Amino acid sequence: MKYKFPSEIKANLFISLIKAQMYDEYRKKSKCLSVEFIKTGEGQLVSIARFNTKEDFDETNKWAGPIFKKNVNELEGVVESIPGDLISSYFKD
Repeated sequence: MKYKFPSEIKANLFISLIKAQMYDEYRKKSKCLSVEFIKTGEGQLVSIARFNTKEDFDETNKWAGPIFKKNVNELEGVVESIPGDLISSYFKD
């Protein structure tokens, strides 16, 4: 997902809300493997969520999507979904 907020402060507030509200919910209710947020500057963020299957994503998105959208709207942000399949990755042990 790509998020754009009118200020860096609102982007930071969004991240604080997500950490406080969503991470425990993801652990308890979701089959999400990981979620990462990346600051790209000037109130913009990119998130990458990893799931084993599209069905796992769809199941989580049913309840998580509305929460994310509400938080983004409250902070006058815009969200753009960028779905895709993992084709390559690198992890250092």
